[in-house]
Amino acid sequence: MAKYSSSPDSYVYPDTDVLINKEGIKDAAILDMAESNSYLFASAALKEHPVKGNFDFSHLKQIHERLFGDLYEWAGKVRTVDISKGTSRFANHQFIEESARQLLRQLQSENYLRGQQADTISERAAHYLGELNAIHPFRDGNGRATRNFIGQLVKEAGYVIQWENISQKQMTHAAILAFHGDASELARLIKENLKALAVKK
Repeated sequence: MAKYSSSPDSYVYPDTDVLINKEGIKDAAILDMAESNSYLFASAALKEHPVKGNFDFSHLKQIHERLFGDLYEWAGKVRTVDISKGTSRFANHQFIEESARQLLRQLQSENYLRGQQADTISERAAHYLGELNAIHPFRDGNGRATRNFIGQLVKEAGYVIQWENISQKQMTHAAILAFHGDASELARLIKENLKALAVKK
């Protein structure tokens, strides 16, 4: 279901806030259920068979497409409308590509956080999660896609983030603070739920 303000919005059925979908579902509650079920299976499959990429913008797009492609034609594609949520107005759609590419080039310069300790991992993961949220590249599903992206990034750096221990309320609050320039709460949540992977011998 569409959760953002956007005008005009070609992503929804006329006179509704229901996202146009491959199943032709026009009831918001039914679409929410269908999306939740689809995401559950897609995220499990993604965990078993992660996207092989370089943590660039193309990598994030592929993750989004894997998660939401069964339901939405626009999965994995940069949004073509400007959107806001509450008082938060996300990046102008015309600047998404360059903003995301520039941000993730910075990640590359940090060697994808490999070899870092838990404190640094938490702080930098929070930074990138917050910045990607502010860009909000897709029409919907941004939080879930970026958490999968950051989760894979951190896993390849030797840690796992236990997202399931962080409530939606906690995540939303931390994301709003990060949007306004303070990612410390997001970093705290990540660190409290960060677990080092066993070193393979």
